[in-house]
Amino acid sequence: MNRDTYRFGVECALQRSYAGLALLFGAVWSAVALSSAASAGVRDPLTAAASAVFVLLLAVTALRGRRTALSGRQDAPAALGAALAVHAAYAVEQPQALSVGLRSMATVAAVLLAVGFLGGRAGRAVALAAIAAQVAAGVRADGVFGALEGVWPAAASALAAAALAPALRAAGLRADAAERDKRAAVAQAAQAQAARRAHREFQRLLHDDVGAALRAAARPGVPAQEQRAQARRAVAGLTAGPVGPDGAGALVDLAGRLGEGAVAGAVAAAAAAAGRGAGPRVSAELPDGPVLVPREVGEACVRAATEALSNAGRYADATRVRVRLDADASADPGDSGGGVLPGGAVGVALTVSDDGVGFTPDRVGPDSFGLRRSVHQCMGDVGGTAEVISAPGRGTTVRLRWRPAGARSRTGSGPARPRGQAATIRAAIGDVRRPLAAVCLPFLAVMACVAAVHAPRTPGMVWYLPWYGLLAAATGMLLARADRGVGGRAALGWTVFAVGGSLSSLLVMPPEGIADYTSWPIGAITPLLTLLVTVRPRREVLWALACEEAGIVVLMAARPPEGASSLQAVTTALPALAAPVMGVVMGAVIGRTVARLGGAVLDAEATRTAVAAAESAARARRAEYGRRLADLDDLVLPFLRVLASGPVGDLDEVRGRAKRLGQSLRDELHLPGVMDRPLRSLVNAARGAGCTVTVHAYAEEDDGPAAAGVRPELVRGLLTAALRDRHPPAELVLSIQYGVRRAGVSLLAVPGDPGRAAALRAVLAGERAEVEDSPDLTWAEVDVDLTATGPASTDPTGHAATGPTSHATTGHAATGTGTGTGAAESAG
Repeated sequence: MNRDTYRFGVECALQRSYAGLALLFGAVWSAVALSSAASAGVRDPLTAAASAVFVLLLAVTALRGRRTALSGRQDAPAALGAALAVHAAYAVEQPQALSVGLRSMATVAAVLLAVGFLGGRAGRAVALAAIAAQVAAGVRADGVFGALEGVWPAAASALAAAALAPALRAAGLRADAAERDKRAAVAQAAQAQAARRAHREFQRLLHDDVGAALRAAARPGVPAQEQRAQARRAVAGLTAGPVGPDGAGALVDLAGRLGEGAVAGAVAAAAAAAGRGAGPRVSAELPDGPVLVPREVGEACVRAATEALSNAGRYADATRVRVRLDADASADPGDSGGGVLPGGAVGVALTVSDDGVGFTPDRVGPDSFGLRRSVHQCMGDVGGTAEVISAPGRGTTVRLRWRPAGARSRTGSGPARPRGQAATIRAAIGDVRRPLAAVCLPFLAVMACVAAVHAPRTPGMVWYLPWYGLLAAATGMLLARADRGVGGRAALGWTVFAVGGSLSSLLVMPPEGIADYTSWPIGAITPLLTLLVTVRPRREVLWALACEEAGIVVLMAARPPEGASSLQAVTTALPALAAPVMGVVMGAVIGRTVARLGGAVLDAEATRTAVAAAESAARARRAEYGRRLADLDDLVLPFLRVLASGPVGDLDEVRGRAKRLGQSLRDELHLPGVMDRPLRSLVNAARGAGCTVTVHAYAEEDDGPAAAGVRPELVRGLLTAALRDRHPPAELVLSIQYGVRRAGVSLLAVPGDPGRAAALRAVLAGERAEVEDSPDLTWAEVDVDLTATGPASTDPTGHAATGPTSHATTGHAATGTGTGTGAAESAG
C-alpha cells in the first residue's frame, strides 16, 4: 500500500458511493424513458437525446468511480454539460414525463462531482451553474417559487458533499499521520527492546564463552588443545553477531546441535578448565529424527544447556551427566493451533541432570550471572522457561522448555481486527459521527422546510409534521450515539416508526402527488436509513427499505392517478422511490468500503508494523552488539585470536595477560558500557601498580544501555578523577546503592590524598555530593535523584536494578558464576 493508505481508502469510498448513486440514477432514468416510449412513443426528440446522453454519462462515471478513476477536472464539466442538456430540453419541450424529481437527479449528479471531487471555486461555479440551469428551466412550468423549491435535493447534496468529502479526507490524513507515528513509536520501542536483548546476549557471551576461554588460558595444567578450542569458541561467538528476529524464520535441528560429541565436549572443556581432569561421564538421549525449532530458539537452548553442562563439569563433582531432548508438540491450554509451527517446528523439552553434590537453589543470590543470565534470562528471551531443581547431596536437574504457543504470545500477531461496522469504520476514519452528520443534517434541515410548506396544502398531511419532528429527533439521537454503536431494539423501533409513517402518507395524499413534493414523507426517512446502514448490519436496513419500496409499489398500483395505468403509476413513482434508495446506497457503499478497507488496512498495518519492528530490532541489536564489541575489540579479540591460532610463547606471560583480561571482563559484566577505553587503561594501569579495584554494583534486570538512571559519565568521572595524574591508591572501592527514588554512588580510596580529593570535588561540582579526605582515606559520595534522570531503579548504564547490591572485587573475585547444576554458584 502507498504511504497515505487511509486517505486512499477514503477516496475509494467516496468514488464508489458516487458510482452506486450513478447506477441508481441511470436505472431510474432508463425505466422512465422506456416506459414513456412504450406508452406514447418518442414525441420529444430533444428530451430523448438529452436522456440518452445523461444515461451514458452515468454509466461511464459509475465505471470510473468503481475503479477509483474519477477526476473532478474531467468528470464534473462533463456532468454539467449533461445537466445543461437535460434542463435545456425541458425548457424547450416541457415533457410531462420529465418530472422535477428526474431533473433534480441530473443536477445532483453534477453538483456532487463538482463539490466532492473538483472542489474550490471551480467546483462551486459548476454546482451553481447546474442549480441555476434547473431553476431557469422550471420557472416557465412551476413558477419562481416552485422552481426554487425543486432544487432542494441538489442544494442539500451540495451541503452534504461540501462537509462530507473534506471531513472524510481530513480523517484519512489524520489516520495516516497517526499510523506513521504509531509505526515510528513501535519501531523505536523495538529498537530499545532489541538493544536491551543484545546487551543481555553480549553479557552472556562474555560470561559463558570469553570468560571460559580466559579462565582456561589463565589456569595452569589446562591442555593447549583445550585452550585453543575455548579460544576459537569465544572468537566465533564474538565475531558471529547476534541471532536476531531476522533469523527466526529459519529452522535448525536442535538434536543435531546437541549431538553426543558436542555435549561431552562442553562438559570435558569445563572440567579441564577447572582442573578436574576428564570430568564426569556423559550420556545423551536424543530423538532419532531432527527436532526443528526456530534458529533463535535453538541458539538459546544450546547456550542454556551448555552453561548447565559447563557447571556440571566445573562445580558439581559429579560422576555422570545425562542430557535428554524430547520433541514436545503439545501447546498451552486454549491454544487451538497446536504445538506445531509452520515449516515443521515443534516445541521442545531439554533436561540436563547430574549426580553431583547439588545445592540449594533458593540460596543462590540474584547476582548469579550464569543462572540468571545464561539460563533463565536466555530462555525467557525466546518465550521459553527454565527450571532448576537441586538439593545438597542429590544432584541437580535443569529443565528447559519452549512451546510454539509461548513464541506466538511473545511475538504477537498484531492487534485483533475490530468487529462490527461502526468499530471498523472508527478504526479507519475516526469518529464516525462527523461524516454521518455531514450527510444527514442538511437533508433533515431542508426536508423540514419542504414539510412545512407542503403539509398544510394537503388535507390530513399536517398531522405528519409531529411525525417528522419525532423522526428528526430520533435521527439526531441515534447520530449522537453512532460512535458507541446503535442498539438493535432502538434501530428496529425507529425503523418501523419511519417506514410505517412513510407508507401511511400514501393513503392520505392524492395519487398524483407522488410526482411532486407532496410525497415528502417518502424521502423524509432517508437520513435515518443512511445512518442505520452505516452503523448497523446492512441487511436490517435493506429489509426496511425493501418493505417501504414494496409498499409504495403496491399502493401506487392499487391507487393509480386518474387516467393512468398501474404500470404508469409505478413508473411515475420511481423518482420518489429513488429518494430513500439514494441515501441507503450512499451510506451502504461508504460504510461497506471504509469498513472493509479499515479491516484490510488494520491487518496490513499489523503485518507491516511487525515487519518494521523486526527490522528495527535487528538493526538495533546489530548496532548494540557492534558497539559493545568495538569497545572490547582491541582488548580481548587479538589475544583470543592468537590463542586460538596455535602454540603461544611464554606461558607465564599468557596466563598473566589472561588474568588481567579476566579482570577487565568482570568490569564489563558489572558495569556494562561504562568502562570505555581510556578508563579501562587507567584501571588496568592501577591494577598493574598493585591497586585492588573493587566494584559494588548489581542490576536485577539487564535492560540495556540507556541515557537514564545513575549517569555513566558520572561513574566514569569519579573513577577517572581518582586514578588520573597521580599514584594509584592501594585500594579503590566504587559502590552504588539504590533506593526507590534516589541512588547513592560512593568512592573510597585508601590511603587518603588531598590531590585526589580536590579532583573529586571538581568532578562533583554542581552535584549533591560530599568529599572528605584524611591521611587514612579519601571518601566521596553523591546523591542522585532517579526521578529526574531516569527510572527509579537503574544501574550506572541505565539498567533496571531493583535487587540487592552485588560485590565484584574485580581484582580478586573468581569469575565462575555457573548455573549451579552441581553446586551453588560463586558470586560473579
